[in-house]
Amino acid sequence: MIDSNHTEDHTPLRADEADREQRGPAGAGPLVADPRASLSPAALEILAAAQRVLADKGFTGLTLRAVAQESGANSAMVQYYFGSKDGLVEAMIDSVFRDDQEEAASIMAAVPRNERLRRFVDGLRTIGSSRSFPVFFDILPYALRIDGLRARLARTYEWYRRLKRNWLPVEQTPSPSEEEVLLAVAELATAVVDGLAIQGLIDDTVDRERAYAVLEFMLQRSLPELLESGLPAALARR
Repeated sequence: MIDSNHTEDHTPLRADEADREQRGPAGAGPLVADPRASLSPAALEILAAAQRVLADKGFTGLTLRAVAQESGANSAMVQYYFGSKDGLVEAMIDSVFRDDQEEAASIMAAVPRNERLRRFVDGLRTIGSSRSFPVFFDILPYALRIDGLRARLARTYEWYRRLKRNWLPVEQTPSPSEEEVLLAVAELATAVVDGLAIQGLIDDTVDRERAYAVLEFMLQRSLPELLESGLPAALARR
């Protein structure tokens, strides 16, 4: 049991700290700062416990008391580090897929350019099989109804898309039209990962590997042409 009167100097997560920006891996762009970087081991265990509670009991079961019981802390300690249920949700939004995304990014950073398209789809498979998706989908309906959480989620998704865009193979600095194509592919890839994860949670007989194989086939044949010709004229005129 953690003593709420401890004197160890661990600054609690505050809104101003949580809104700091940093560079994502491989120059992936701004991302809400990882709350884990400034939290003590006790606070990290509380955050991990919150994810377990969410997975076991759903969003309505995510209470400060339930998290305290799961972590072995007390409600005062949970409130000290995260303030409220919204504070826990913010921290989970910021960190829920971070390990999976950064692991894939570190692998992709060492992949030669001529192998990147195949490994790009491998990276999507890795993220799509994450055990974090049930936690994320529990948070999502609530986050969409709260302006601050929705904005936070949008910033995190922007980072996901930029990360995937940086995995794609380019021989040189892309032109504006090529950059549009790369961003569009990253948006499509993000939609594929999320959509297949949803289908897998609904029906565990869904063959996600078949879908990823088709995506790889399509990208191998279409991406070079798209980079050369640009997006379809109807999109370019928007």
